[in-house]
Amino acid sequence: MMTFQQVIRENQNKTTLVLVTYMAIFVLIGLLVDVVRINAPHLGSALVQLLTFQIFPTITLLMLLAAVLIMAICISNSQAIMLSGSEYKLIDPSLVLRGKERMLAQILEELLRASNTPFRPQLYILDAPYMNAFASGWDSHNALIALTTTLVDNLERDEIKAVMAHELSHIRHGDVRLTMCVGILSNIMLLVANYGVWVFLGGRNNRGASLARTLLLVLQFVLPIFSLFLQMYLSRSREFMADSGAAYIMQDSQPMIRALQKISNNYNTHDFSQADPNPTRTASYLFDVSTLFSTHPSIEKRIAALMGRHV
Repeated sequence: MMTFQQVIRENQNKTTLVLVTYMAIFVLIGLLVDVVRINAPHLGSALVQLLTFQIFPTITLLMLLAAVLIMAICISNSQAIMLSGSEYKLIDPSLVLRGKERMLAQILEELLRASNTPFRPQLYILDAPYMNAFASGWDSHNALIALTTTLVDNLERDEIKAVMAHELSHIRHGDVRLTMCVGILSNIMLLVANYGVWVFLGGRNNRGASLARTLLLVLQFVLPIFSLFLQMYLSRSREFMADSGAAYIMQDSQPMIRALQKISNNYNTHDFSQADPNPTRTASYLFDVSTLFSTHPSIEKRIAALMGRHV
């Protein structure tokens, strides 16, 4: 049986592998467009010259600059992006809180102490008819945890605590930032692969440029599928890691198991596929409503992992 630390370490290794793969593809797309741009006679030698800056890799660096700028914009507006489209309330610990709001604030404080988290994420209640939760951010400036009203009303205290520990684990592991970066890299590389074939056409018929254009044409069809499966693989790894992180913080996997079962039953008995007006946060939810290309592992696999076995 694997320990929670081993599960986290294994999924961190998987995450690193996915990120390295993404970066390699991202740079390759830029370099291929640069090869077409300079009308290179030989593909291999042109790639070497671009990588060693003997020829300035203009498109590749522009792609990297665009990625950095878009990431900066997303980071500065992450809370507004994730919360938009729904009514929500901030649970402010500086105010006098009562009832469930007081309980939620107390639970978060308990988790912060138990996990030695050096900052306090903002805590929100989201008005929604379904049971779910999500986290965003990774530091004191942008981190948040949001729970839906239906989840708070239908879970026991220790189950709510497990859900919050799961979301806190996402923040502590830094996978919210990673998922956002991968999504941006993916969109940019697909855009460049699609348009890079046609931007530099006239007079660029040398063998290297033609081969690079052919590779870009192939990638137009291969990349969307490959990118989808990479993102699914990454998202599923991060969910296993957050589940394990929650059980580790609480030193008990049973509350997380019960919470997953209740949330799954809530979705099995109701159709919430059109209930959320904000598609941006869909992949960040604790429970994913998608079926065919779900970004999350099945509930059965998540529970099995929490119990230390595989299905």
